[in-house]
Amino acid sequence: MAAVTLGLTLRSDAVATVRDDTPASLRAEAFEAAQWAIASDAADALAKVSARFAAGDDALGQLAEDRERLVGRRDRLERELEGLYGLAGEEGVRRRAESRAEYDSVLERLRALDAQIAVQFPAYAELTRPRALTVEETQALLGPDEALLLVLVNPEATYVWGVSRDRIEWARAAGLGEKAMSEAVGRLRASLTQAAAARGDEPEFDPMIFEGRPVPAYDRATAHRLYAELIQPVEGVFEGKSTLITVVTGALTTLPLAVLMTEPSTGLDTDRDALDGASWLIDRYALASLPSVSSLKALRCHLVVASADRHPGCPPGKIEPTRADAAVPERIQLAAFGAPVLSGQAVRGSRGTEPADRVMGEGRLANVAVLRALPDLPGSRAELAALGRRYPNSLVRTGAEATEDAVRRTDTAALSNARFVVFSTHGLMAGASVAEPGLVLTPPTTASEADDGYLTASEAAQLRLRAEFVVLSACNTAASDGRPGGEGLSGLARAFFYAGARSVLVSHWEVSDLATTALITGTFAGLDTAAPDDSAARAKSLQAAMLAVRSERRWGHPAYWAAFTLVGTPG
Repeated sequence: MAAVTLGLTLRSDAVATVRDDTPASLRAEAFEAAQWAIASDAADALAKVSARFAAGDDALGQLAEDRERLVGRRDRLERELEGLYGLAGEEGVRRRAESRAEYDSVLERLRALDAQIAVQFPAYAELTRPRALTVEETQALLGPDEALLLVLVNPEATYVWGVSRDRIEWARAAGLGEKAMSEAVGRLRASLTQAAAARGDEPEFDPMIFEGRPVPAYDRATAHRLYAELIQPVEGVFEGKSTLITVVTGALTTLPLAVLMTEPSTGLDTDRDALDGASWLIDRYALASLPSVSSLKALRCHLVVASADRHPGCPPGKIEPTRADAAVPERIQLAAFGAPVLSGQAVRGSRGTEPADRVMGEGRLANVAVLRALPDLPGSRAELAALGRRYPNSLVRTGAEATEDAVRRTDTAALSNARFVVFSTHGLMAGASVAEPGLVLTPPTTASEADDGYLTASEAAQLRLRAEFVVLSACNTAASDGRPGGEGLSGLARAFFYAGARSVLVSHWEVSDLATTALITGTFAGLDTAAPDDSAARAKSLQAAMLAVRSERRWGHPAYWAAFTLVGTPG
């Protein structure tokens, strides 16, 4: 297969590697071209926050702010010019000339500023304009027990690469173009999200998601088809590997790959015992997801606080801690917030509620009365209490103490100094209006700019974290909405990466309160017993917790155990 069959073009600022026309060379070229085709805000957020760690100088902050302002002005002028082309006559000519002159001036200042940054802060320049990694660079950044899966969904087909330290393979899934992929993922998500489930009476099942409802059939044929066409053709590269790092696009960003089945199904999907003994991808690999291949370099080479933390495969370079990091005292283990004071009856359901625009009042503030009426979350209280007992050296805010004011003002020092950060509450997806996704905290008596009981994504992005692990123990925190094909890892996940998290645990659908409590506490239990040098501790701990939750018959359906995805480095 020639690289040109991908139908991709390199970005204008991409530097193509000159190679011959051998199969290995074409395969490597296609691997880089696929990366240029993947552009996500989450990868950009990783790059920018990594640059703060890489440079460690207050002067960079001013230059970066100046650059962001110029970029914003450039984008505004581009939109203005587009609108002015419809204005006829001398007035149109004059205004276009004025805007064009201002636009050219901004571009010139931006080029000069980029040149200054490139000289003074080369790491920042590299990170804010990341390039595709070569096969050799990618392989050097993988551990001996790791492999990487890159999946690019194109309109006519899907292209897949499997990479380990010493091998690379690729494949073309001709029957899974963009439309077919969206339909397949949509069928699986319909089995996993419960909004349309018919009501019934099967009390022996966990009364959290499926209270009074039959467990929906899981489309096992589709779950196996995706594995067979996307992973199996390159899986020889993963032989002997325990951890799989995934970079996916399109509809696949809304589906955790843990739910794919590695063996054909037998029997009827409607059989209650159909999932017993099934073979899942999570059985074979501990999974972690990245928004781009270049994020591997950002996380392992730049988002570190000391040179000793850099991966051995990083290019030569020195990392100095930022001034803020150098002034921080001994770290605490955990900062956790959740189980807010809410007056709604605990429905023994889940941590999913209305879209964000349903709780917004007039203007930019949330309607505190609507927030306060949301269902109480006893499972969140139990989860945070268990974590508080596990980590005595911690800050745990629940009930009346779990406020937006605490997160954004009074407890910011603890947040910035915590190894682990947990939010256990209701998560709201972005609505049809301008309402942002966010996390519900205890509503104040009266909403204000400082505290309206709703921590939005933009507010979360303003936090300053050094956390190894941020857990968003709520519903639908993986994306701004739940639509297959939407931008992956947007909203809250992007915000916490921008704030400084090395990895974020996010959910893809409405989650069971009880099962999630078991999953989160089990994940932290695994972290506590992991070997200090385990480079995949977080991914393996989540994997073990998933298998433990799944082992309980009432939680055998993947809707209970597979909702969460680890985004970031495996450990």
